[in-house]
Amino acid sequence: MGDRVDKEEVRKANDVHVLDYLHAKGETLERQGHYYRHPEHDSLVIKDTGHWYWNSRSKGGYGAISFAREYHDMTFQEAVRDVNAQDLSKTFSRESERHTSKEFEYPLHQEVPKQENISRYLIEERKLDPKIVAALIRKDLLAEDKLKNGVFKWKDSAGKIVGGDRQGTVKMDNKRGSFKQIMANSKEDGGFRVDIGTPNKIALFESPIDALSYFELKRPENIRLLSMSGLKDQSATAGIRDLIKDCKERGTAVEQVIFAVDNDAAGEQFVERWSNYLTSFEVDKPKNKDWNIDLVEAKTPVRQKEPKKAMEMER
Repeated sequence: MGDRVDKEEVRKANDVHVLDYLHAKGETLERQGHYYRHPEHDSLVIKDTGHWYWNSRSKGGYGAISFAREYHDMTFQEAVRDVNAQDLSKTFSRESERHTSKEFEYPLHQEVPKQENISRYLIEERKLDPKIVAALIRKDLLAEDKLKNGVFKWKDSAGKIVGGDRQGTVKMDNKRGSFKQIMANSKEDGGFRVDIGTPNKIALFESPIDALSYFELKRPENIRLLSMSGLKDQSATAGIRDLIKDCKERGTAVEQVIFAVDNDAAGEQFVERWSNYLTSFEVDKPKNKDWNIDLVEAKTPVRQKEPKKAMEMER
């Protein structure tokens, strides 16, 4: 074949929807509103339109060819041949057409009256203060479903539920250690948020549990804690915009924007990208990879070493 592909091969590959290509390659995708997220790469987003963006790499494109080149590190010719070699069914394309206008509807019928499993999980395994967990339940920000998953509800400024994160309470043999999912049709630029006092500051996190862990460790006042459920520019933008609007209605202004994302390369790249848009912000990094690891470490007793026995030396 050499290193050339003809126009017909390119045309054929260009007609392939990136979601169909991923489906044919056996990749697992999670639908979140009008886009899909790769479970192994939180910052990789593929839209119904065929556009994709890899936030942590600051790379994006349209269609299967460009995606194959970035994701599989292929040349243009290799990508064209790989796309055309798949057994394509157009399953994802047809599904996306059916769901593009569907709004989020919270499945209240799936809730159970008690939150025993998620409370135990957050308190015993994630080491959150029982008072914090109880307050979330009381404010209807945390629930439990029939499958023993915790549900962190995304609410807007009017109190409407616009999405949610599901958090499993049973350990699983996967990269994340437990089941995690953004609920279907959740608002694309939404996220789990908690207001402390009268917020004039906002701190941005990658998960609800990290946001809650940060609060317990630092006990900040008058702040909005917002989880982006990954590194999502649209959630950060909407979160800052909404706080500006809320403060303006109270006759005040936003005093501080804090990036409190994970202490890793993806988090650093996210903050660096945002430095091009914001002239003033703060970065608050966890000591370990994330804030919950810091919290668990702070609450885990250090085993005291046994005192060294005095050794007699013969003279």
